[in-house]
Amino acid sequence: MNPQYVAYIDESSSAHPPAQQEYMVCAAIIDTNSLESVRDALLPLRLPGQIKLHWTDESDKRRQQIIDALCAIDSMQAIISHRSEFSRKTERFRRKCLEQLYFELSEMGIRDITLEGRQAAQNRLDIAHIVALQGQGQHPGLRLRHARGGDDPLLWIPDAVPGALNSVELGNAHYWEALQDKIVLNRATPDSL
Repeated sequence: MNPQYVAYIDESSSAHPPAQQEYMVCAAIIDTNSLESVRDALLPLRLPGQIKLHWTDESDKRRQQIIDALCAIDSMQAIISHRSEFSRKTERFRRKCLEQLYFELSEMGIRDITLEGRQAAQNRLDIAHIVALQGQGQHPGLRLRHARGGDDPLLWIPDAVPGALNSVELGNAHYWEALQDKIVLNRATPDSL
């Protein structure tokens, strides 16, 4: 059976001293035939009482366990980043990154995308954004939905991968280096600093 891929997307934002920040969106790209086996491989990583994995909350030992699990599962990752001067308002950066990522995913033939849900008003902005892009003739077959990170472990992948990339800036490159075989795209937006 030919593989059919779907994408699960989360974002990350980090400060880069002295006055810059980087906003990233990451897509975990997974064959629909592997969705359940990947979920089954990730679920044991959740600790008792933990709702979801969240890279920034994890210890170094746990981060290594997460990276080891990501290296063992059947998935690929794509990252689009935007570096800018520091700003508290990041929705514009999110749209820039998502627009580029939607293009890349469409080029790969991916049509079904799950974004980690945020607040209801923010989720509506995501939908309005894709509707506006489709109104301009872009990504006509793309379908978005939102899910809570605690409801689908597949969303833990695009949380951890940018965390591993951010670790490079903090002097710890081994998480990112371990993931290199899984990274199919790592690109900045055209107007990124």
